[in-house]
Amino acid sequence: MSTARTTDVLVVGAGPVGLTLAVGLARAGVDCRIIERDPAFRDRGVRGKGINPRTLEVFDDLGVAGEILARGDLNLRIHSYQGSRLVQEVDPAPANAPTPDRPYRGLLMLAQHHTEAVLRDRLADYGVTVELDTELLDYAQDGDGALATVRRGEHAGAAPERIAARYLVGCDGGRSTVRKLAGIPFLGETWEEERFLMATMRLDGFAPDAMHVWDDPRFGVGALVLVPLRQDGTWAVHASVTPDEHGRLPAPTLDTFRELFAERAGLPGARLHEPTWSTVWRPTVRMVERYRDGRVFLAGDSAHCHSAAGGQGMNTGIQDAHNLGWKLAAALRGTPDPLLDSYQAERLPVARTVLAASSAQHRALFGSGGARALTDQFLSLANSAGADLTGLSVHYRGGPLGRDLDDATGIRAGDRAPDAPCATADGAPTRLFDLFRGPHATLLAFGGQGGAATPAALPDLPGVRRVGVLDPDGHARRAYGIDGDAVVLVRPDGYVGLTAGTTDPTALTGQFRGLGLTD
Repeated sequence: MSTARTTDVLVVGAGPVGLTLAVGLARAGVDCRIIERDPAFRDRGVRGKGINPRTLEVFDDLGVAGEILARGDLNLRIHSYQGSRLVQEVDPAPANAPTPDRPYRGLLMLAQHHTEAVLRDRLADYGVTVELDTELLDYAQDGDGALATVRRGEHAGAAPERIAARYLVGCDGGRSTVRKLAGIPFLGETWEEERFLMATMRLDGFAPDAMHVWDDPRFGVGALVLVPLRQDGTWAVHASVTPDEHGRLPAPTLDTFRELFAERAGLPGARLHEPTWSTVWRPTVRMVERYRDGRVFLAGDSAHCHSAAGGQGMNTGIQDAHNLGWKLAAALRGTPDPLLDSYQAERLPVARTVLAASSAQHRALFGSGGARALTDQFLSLANSAGADLTGLSVHYRGGPLGRDLDDATGIRAGDRAPDAPCATADGAPTRLFDLFRGPHATLLAFGGQGGAATPAALPDLPGVRRVGVLDPDGHARRAYGIDGDAVVLVRPDGYVGLTAGTTDPTALTGQFRGLGLTD
């Protein structure tokens, strides 16, 4: 076996979660490697095609939101049918107009392989490439790091290689090798009684400016769903199926999809072409009881699997990665270990809530009246019980990294930091998201009467960008609930770490270091 090569962080799995983590680490100057078992990048499929507003904010922070938006379809219109009869047309765009504090509204539809391609390009900007056809076989760890054994190529006789990493992160999906090697139970169930045929194919007879949904008392919107994948010139086709009298399921072939379309839609003039990708899918609802085992972490589907209803799985995983990345970077600079413990403390409750919400939405979508539940989901980005699906309401209030020194702000430590148009102390126009973008924390200082506190009066600490905020239109103050003098420390992942009504460096410096938000 070869001599071990070293890196700071080894990321296992190059889907959207692993790529998000690797981009965040690389831009923070962390030496990282990312390996992928598959021999080639995906270029088709229907997985992970719904991107919610909070994930778009993560992509804004990583500098890829523009390209993601250019490739996808935001607020896609919905046409609902009963058999061959069109019963409703809905346009979600008017209900999801951007606001100063929420620049991304509505759901963006983009096939996962395009999201991955954009993130790979961004990662390459930092000189990091995905190592394809590289499988994790085993690892051992001690107090200083993990020693991973990997094999390149599909041949069992290929010589294993070793990679020594200070941290190892499993972003390798629901069948995670990292999770299994760590011995972390994956608790939950697979809904064996439910099966869905999924495929991508060319489709004639429908304009690709709307998704088309057929409702049925037996299957809800599982009867038939057609979603345009504009970048590929294809459609995603979903249909719920049941076994025949012999317990056999139909295969996801062109003949099967044509039969299902004729039975459930029956629209003249439509023509389905040979699938370019197909699968049989069943819902799995599982999660881990811990996200960490020493120097090894889990993120995304390796830690939690949800029903696809509500489009929460990929989004939750990407937000896991954004939470973990800056903490790993800080730990590698010497921040004490409790900062890494906060990853599980903050993200495990989120996964538990999302799992419950997506399961409830699954029952609503695939039961009687599913079309109405789907329409409401796209209009309000909430599930049938009112649970938020935007990701914007996720917070870490009461968690280990929050400090509110007084009541000078309406926003609280642990809340998402909103966007707003404003200006810096020298009068240069900007947006708060522009100030946040990057691997640093941001200290916002608001003076009285809409003025800005002087940045020089604020604590000067490594890893913290100090900004005096001018707010002539009041958007930032309204978003943050500020009337007078105040400071707000925003973490590198866009959540509030501290609020206070003082700019006294002595009072603030100790608080910042206690939060682990500076070097």
